[in-house]
Amino acid sequence: MSSPGLPPWARPVAAVGVRETRHRLASLRTQEQELPQLRGFRREVAARTCVRLRRETRLQLQAMRQLLHALCD
Repeated sequence: MSSPGLPPWARPVAAVGVRETRHRLASLRTQEQELPQLRGFRREVAARTCVRLRRETRLQLQAMRQLLHALCD
């Protein structure tokens, strides 16, 4: 992650957050690929969980961007 305006002490913290978020998105993609194998109630629960996790991850990324912009300014 390249953030020239970010203080040196904050770069590792930002990098960890980005890595964790990328890992969560990769895990979510794997879960979504397994949805067609499920049937009935289990599929519905898994689909709703994927939607919720995607929404939460999107909000987390937005918060991380706002924090990085605040730190860089």
